[in-house]
Amino acid sequence: MKKYITVFVLFFFAFGFSQKQEPVYILFNQNETTSCQFPVKRVEPVKKIKLDYSQKRHRKINITRFILCRNIFVFEFKKNHFETVDGSVVAGYKMITLDEMISREEEEKFKKDINQLFPKIYIIEAIENGQYAKYEVVWEKLQ
Repeated sequence: MKKYITVFVLFFFAFGFSQKQEPVYILFNQNETTSCQFPVKRVEPVKKIKLDYSQKRHRKINITRFILCRNIFVFEFKKNHFETVDGSVVAGYKMITLDEMISREEEEKFKKDINQLFPKIYIIEAIENGQYAKYEVVWEKLQ
């Protein structure tokens, strides 16, 4: 009987305290210029600089790189998931900005790997006729 209670308590803690993070959705528009704030890490308190960048996409045979504010999001055809979704589905997604993601990283004091902080990141790109391309990507942080 004690064994069963111990096992139950272990499962409770394992499932109760494991945090299931929701996916992150970022809207991507080719060649759109955005203004981004970057933290200057060596200064206390953290100061930010603001710069303007264009969003770009570079495609090679099986790899697509989405560049947003000096940050690269990589989609690999053989590893990552891709699908086409309707605009009505995309309307239900909670889109966030790169600034919001960087702020979240600041809250963690830059201690976690960025892909642990955001395990599922999707780039959403309008294609045609109310359809959107949804790319599962990995963040390759340059800063």
